[in-house]
Amino acid sequence: MGEQIVHGVSAAPGITIGHAVVLDLAPNGEAVTLSVAQRAGEAKRAADALGAAASQLEGIARDLRAAGRAAEADIIETGVLMALDPELSARVESLIVDLGVNPEAALREAADQTAAELARLSDPTLALRADDVRSVGRRAAACVAGAAPSATEGVLIARTLGPADVAELAPKAKGIALAGGGVTAHAAIVARSLGLPMVVGLGAELLEIGDGEEVVVDGDRGIVVRLPDVERIALARAETERRRLAREVAVARRLEPAQTRDGHRVRVLANASTAAELHEAMEQGAEGVGLLRSELLFLEAPAWPTFEEQVRVLRPVLSHLQGQTATVRLFDFGGDKTPPFLRGSTARGIDLLLEAPQALQTQLAAIVEAGGDTNLRVLVPMVTSAEQMQAVRGLLNAVLDGRRAQLGAMIETPEAAGAAQAISGVADFLSIGTNDLTQLVLGL
Repeated sequence: MGEQIVHGVSAAPGITIGHAVVLDLAPNGEAVTLSVAQRAGEAKRAADALGAAASQLEGIARDLRAAGRAAEADIIETGVLMALDPELSARVESLIVDLGVNPEAALREAADQTAAELARLSDPTLALRADDVRSVGRRAAACVAGAAPSATEGVLIARTLGPADVAELAPKAKGIALAGGGVTAHAAIVARSLGLPMVVGLGAELLEIGDGEEVVVDGDRGIVVRLPDVERIALARAETERRRLAREVAVARRLEPAQTRDGHRVRVLANASTAAELHEAMEQGAEGVGLLRSELLFLEAPAWPTFEEQVRVLRPVLSHLQGQTATVRLFDFGGDKTPPFLRGSTARGIDLLLEAPQALQTQLAAIVEAGGDTNLRVLVPMVTSAEQMQAVRGLLNAVLDGRRAQLGAMIETPEAAGAAQAISGVADFLSIGTNDLTQLVLGL
């Protein structure tokens, strides 16, 4: 029998060859109808499993953050919130107590119901979280069964994987092939960031692959090859080696000045929110911070943080940047980044900050104090008018005390885009926030 090609969709680039590791992270098990006497105890087991799943996800996110992968950690932390969601817990409890569904099945069914509701939403960001909810349900069901995600080294084959599964199994994964999934799913985002070739949407044909079969995952072309012939194996190995050598060269040259192929010098700045992330970025050749999201440092604050609290948190981060660019964004609280003391507020970004001018001035003073000898730049989020920038400029000037700091505006609202010329007359620099701007302009 010759080689067989299974067609899917490329989710993460790269090519790899290895033995298939077929995963079933939450086997269905035998369906059991619980007696009335069993139900309260089994509901408690299910609740404990959700807590255990949340703890596992917290650990994965913590490890990612310590490794300087804040964006991936943020994705995993949304799973923690899902596992602790009271509505999901209530749905699980109802299935067990009212209908006698066993815990493993109840956890999967409740997650599937919640995911189906999310998938129907018009908001594409929320709809994308449907797979994440299913992943949380599977993880909790596995906790009930006492199972833990594990894999031998090779190419991971599965129906679907959640972002935490990808992060957890990455050390032994050569590549990933999924029967389901999508290019924009969080699992694909994590795979891309970790450099794992990934193909999704391969359908039921993928699941015919047996454990231990040699397969090629071609994330560039969106295919998986069963029983690859000698020529394809040689090409796959050669391409894998070429990319490995290219990575080694990039690592060796990471501290050299960056420039385009035609000789133009450019600066590479990092996004960071902790000292560990910034240290890792500087080790990899970053020349400063292009965006420090200050709100991520205080999401659990019970009240507006004091001057002393902010300096204590910011100084260790900015101390790595003497003489280099440090761009600190003012608190962009609101939406899914709302601390406990602001729950119920509908304002966001600079609108919210101008409603609390003393808190705004306190933050400006703390940033200036912690900035030390950096080339300090302060960035204002969700700007809609030049008048807002003038108000912030006045508060900033009042705390500079002979020190220097540039003031910039985020152009991420339609109003700001229309008033960009007027805003630029007040701001020292502009930063285009493509994510929010695209969503607001297109009404997503």
